[in-house]
Amino acid sequence: MIEDSARGRKTGWFTLQWHLTHACDMDCKHCYDRRRLSVLRLDEAMRVLDEVQAFCEKRGVEPSMSLSGGNPFLYPWFFDVYEEVVKRGMHVNILGNPVAEEQIERLVSIKVPRYYQISLEGLREHNDEIRGEGSFDRALAFLPILKKHGIRRIVMLTLTKANLDQVIPLGELLQGKADRFTFNRLSQTGEGANLELPDIETYGRFMIDYMAAKKRTPVLGFKDNLFNIYRHELGMKLQGGCTGFGCGAAFNFVCLLPDGDVHACRKLPSALGNVRESSLEAIYESQMADRYRAGCEDCKGCPIFDKCGGCLAVTAGQGGDRFKERDPHCFI
Repeated sequence: MIEDSARGRKTGWFTLQWHLTHACDMDCKHCYDRRRLSVLRLDEAMRVLDEVQAFCEKRGVEPSMSLSGGNPFLYPWFFDVYEEVVKRGMHVNILGNPVAEEQIERLVSIKVPRYYQISLEGLREHNDEIRGEGSFDRALAFLPILKKHGIRRIVMLTLTKANLDQVIPLGELLQGKADRFTFNRLSQTGEGANLELPDIETYGRFMIDYMAAKKRTPVLGFKDNLFNIYRHELGMKLQGGCTGFGCGAAFNFVCLLPDGDVHACRKLPSALGNVRESSLEAIYESQMADRYRAGCEDCKGCPIFDKCGGCLAVTAGQGGDRFKERDPHCFI
């Protein structure tokens, strides 16, 4: 069990979001990191799996691997890593782009992942402006392929000022086509710094509309921690938020970049160490990891802190101090 006594949290599972490569077949306008980093060799990747397995066994927690990119299928040893993850009995998810059905057939011949997540950024015109011409139709054509092979289909959107009014209509369009549709607010990091977020009042009204839309559109999911403000005020059971425990940065979740750098969260620069230089155990127990687990000082004492904590990436992206200042969209 992993415990966080400072925030009253404990968990029986741990996720490594592993960005195997930054190589990508898309050119999204809100990409957080376009650096073409050197990738871990296969022997180094196997050592990462050893580290994760030892880390989780020591704590008695279930390991979960979310293999991502760029496009993870462009990593030279993707299927070697996938097969080894399965062989070790780890849960496995894919966060990627649409790929050829032959790739999916090869994937499920090893094991069906728990889910496959792709992204859309709004309805066709806006999505294709952000993700490239034809990407909307390719995504919709890919979803039936996932269903055919028994894979749970998740669609993620990065919310901005420009696509706010398209989120609910897109969810309605995806009803029956995906198993879950949800969103995260943009982190104004990397090329995302060129895009805007809605103001606090507009976003607050949108969240009310989204909660109402959920009743008629079950595919809509809740990922943003701030929904728990309304749930708390209405006396409803709190949702798990971003990682099941609100902001799970460096708690039940860390991110591994292609070159071995470990970050508390993928949505903002939050380096904790490098697996080529330190063990996962040492990185997780570092003082910097402790700072991320503690959340921001402004949130301490909040009645929903253990299931919220806002979004450190949104705070940092708007120039705030991630360790001190609360989420700029928080209205509690």
